[in-house]
Amino acid sequence: MKVIVGYNLSHDSSICVLGNGRILAACALERSSRVKRGVVPVHAYPAAMTELTRDVLTGVGLSHGDVDYWIATSTEARGQNDEDRLTDTLGLLVPAGRRLSLPHPGHHLAHASAAFWTSGYDSAAALVVDAYGSLLDAGRERETGFSFQIGKAPETILRTVRHSERIAGRLRPDGNIGLPDHLSGIGEVYRAVTLALGFYERGGTYDDAGKTMGLAPYGHRLSERPLFIDVTAEGPSFGPAIDSLIELGLAARDATGVRLIPRPAGTPLQDLHRNVAAQIQSEFEQACLWLVRDLVQRTGQRSLVLGGGCFLNSVLNARLLHETPVERLSVFPAATDDGNAVGAALYAHHVLTDGTPPPPEERRLRHVYLGPPRLTGTDVPDLARQLGLRAIEHPSEPAATGSAAAAIAAGEIIGWFDNRGELGPRALGARSILCHPGIPGMRDTLNARVKFRESFRPFAAAVLAEQAGKWFDMADPDSPFMLMVWPVRTERRDQVNEIVHVDGTCRVQTVDELLPGNLRRLLEEFELRTDLPMVLNTSFNLRGMPIVERPREALDCLYGSRLDAVFLGPVEVRGPDHRTLRPVAAVKPARGGLPERLLAAADGDATIAELAADFGVDADDLVDVALDLRRTGELQWAGVPATPQTAWPLPQYEVGKLA
Repeated sequence: MKVIVGYNLSHDSSICVLGNGRILAACALERSSRVKRGVVPVHAYPAAMTELTRDVLTGVGLSHGDVDYWIATSTEARGQNDEDRLTDTLGLLVPAGRRLSLPHPGHHLAHASAAFWTSGYDSAAALVVDAYGSLLDAGRERETGFSFQIGKAPETILRTVRHSERIAGRLRPDGNIGLPDHLSGIGEVYRAVTLALGFYERGGTYDDAGKTMGLAPYGHRLSERPLFIDVTAEGPSFGPAIDSLIELGLAARDATGVRLIPRPAGTPLQDLHRNVAAQIQSEFEQACLWLVRDLVQRTGQRSLVLGGGCFLNSVLNARLLHETPVERLSVFPAATDDGNAVGAALYAHHVLTDGTPPPPEERRLRHVYLGPPRLTGTDVPDLARQLGLRAIEHPSEPAATGSAAAAIAAGEIIGWFDNRGELGPRALGARSILCHPGIPGMRDTLNARVKFRESFRPFAAAVLAEQAGKWFDMADPDSPFMLMVWPVRTERRDQVNEIVHVDGTCRVQTVDELLPGNLRRLLEEFELRTDLPMVLNTSFNLRGMPIVERPREALDCLYGSRLDAVFLGPVEVRGPDHRTLRPVAAVKPARGGLPERLLAAADGDATIAELAADFGVDADDLVDVALDLRRTGELQWAGVPATPQTAWPLPQYEVGKLA
């Protein structure tokens, strides 16, 4: 067996293992390191990637010595010398004599390669749109189109470039978020507006563009004229973007350039924010529609594959099928940079080593349960006991699945944990939170008391594939990766109101009989109990954390949210009664109101119920306050082992403290 390991070595670092052109395993560093986007300390990066590599290879029965070729890509290289220096950070893990290299620029090529060689198509056009790609002379890739055909090297059809130093959203020395004098690129403009809306991770400026997409249906376009992206006969242009942000009060010019004035964290959304989201979403869609039509005309292809973070925009993807000449569409599920490890490895197999293509049915990616096995060898009941939780050992996984379906039917919210986690940002039934799609108030409870996220955020549905067309108006009946948004049929909406967004749509995951694990069985069991062939499905994480990877992280969510239970293989672990837990402050009170009172009184002796009685408040309300304080690290539960934090190797010296 020819084994190839591919890496992405920039943010969203990841690894992929191929065997004879088939994806055996893939995982993002974020999942194993527990650091969002995989941005670990520089001195710890080699150790973190080495640990991930070992886990992934061992999980499929391989070792370092079994690897025939290694290949890497990143956004931060101008050529092979730069790529080699980045790969050298992994030390002896990647032997120089067995390294392969993508032709430069490689970032968008890796995106496109992942999308094409997992589509099952014999030929297709490929389009990549993201915030920025590889360094290219004095510029960076912006939008790139390719033509792919089995047995041939891909051909670059179009490439747009912007200046390399003009990255929107960098933190300035004064703490403000800076913008260049003018924006350039569909992804860059969408990112800048997302940052202006306040949708980014605290402590950095990684934007959360999915929130902008979710907010857009709540607003209306501010203007029929373009404010951010003007689509002309020659294509998209971005001249008005900076001035529009300034006119809207979302940016300002000062002595050091342009700075954003984002919506402050925690402040309510105003009509302005909703309408800005609607405006940029509309203009973004129009720009991408133009690009697709142009690429289809240039290539003559009616099959299209998509890569790059912009194509996680599932509203756009559905429009592409409706409003362009495209007849077949495949979007790579790990469209963000963590998928580029897959693209690099597949390019190496098909182009650099003249590998034999697997048959189309094996080339087509049907699932992304590709992470290291995490239940194998884990004593879940013992782990639960160590944490003071009650474990129910069912006689089999089917029996546990039936219990899970019954719990959801009764209105419980559960965590669902399969052995191997998903590659990519979507929870597709290996690391999911599941609940009833039709019980009124379930969506609000999930947003406020489990996920701790904004109330406007919609949820997806996992539905039996053969039943999906009865519930959703779908232009394509196949949507296994939750990358399409479709209207919920009007006559069905009242039955599944909790997965219906404000515009009457839902992001859909179709579940067929080929999906590994037990999600399919759970849906069948749930349908037997409710006559509903779907459940509400969202990612198994709390706000600000990566999707859980190991059983310990999953069980900790029982102490950190209102989850009722977690199902891990044949084991069901029930959540605690939070009212009986004893809070202890981890930091001095720095808030007003009830949170400050709780932190001041949380000495580890009194329970939440006792403190609620002293305060004269409802115990459940105080639980909600305590859970939010625990999420932010300000409070812990006495007697509950703390969640282990990732231990990084220490740097040898502290700069500035040498004798």
